[in-house]
Amino acid sequence: MQIEQKQQLSLLMDGESTNDHFIDMVSHDESLQSCWHRYHIVREAMRGELHASSLTLDISNQVAMAIADDDLYPQLTEQPSQEEISIPKAENLFWLRAKDVMAKVSQVGLAACVTLAIIAGVQYHQGQSDDASGVPTLNTVPMGVNVAPVGGIQQHNDQQLLEKRQYDKIRLLVQDYELQKRLNAR
Repeated sequence: MQIEQKQQLSLLMDGESTNDHFIDMVSHDESLQSCWHRYHIVREAMRGELHASSLTLDISNQVAMAIADDDLYPQLTEQPSQEEISIPKAENLFWLRAKDVMAKVSQVGLAACVTLAIIAGVQYHQGQSDDASGVPTLNTVPMGVNVAPVGGIQQHNDQQLLEKRQYDKIRLLVQDYELQKRLNAR
């Protein structure tokens, strides 16, 4: 669109020109019509009369053209040819399957070894600490429950029973102390 046409359009909009030939040209030319529309929006914005209804933004044509121009399914550049693709042999499949099974078995074996080491370490440490202080190091057993060691060996001697009774007596005294402390705090 030329500058002269925009000037004539501005004059027409301001009411300073009534050229019938130019009015016919505006009615048949879409670019002049869109310019006419933009000029009116600018004028209303400058006067403070712009309404939200006058700002209609239609971008559907631009979106449709962008979708049409876009390559949605690009071709892969590095596809292997049929000659390059090889089917594995049956004996190779067996070794692949055996390798997977061995990997899983070794993981389970490793977990079992770690578990065994932890159990043996805790039992050894409890044996050392029972002889030294009389207080179990890792007390995971609820109060008042007797549990046999993992190996299934139960040792009932007088020393252990005496230590258990002393431990129970101390536990009851601590419970009584805590209860008295709560009652006297109120």
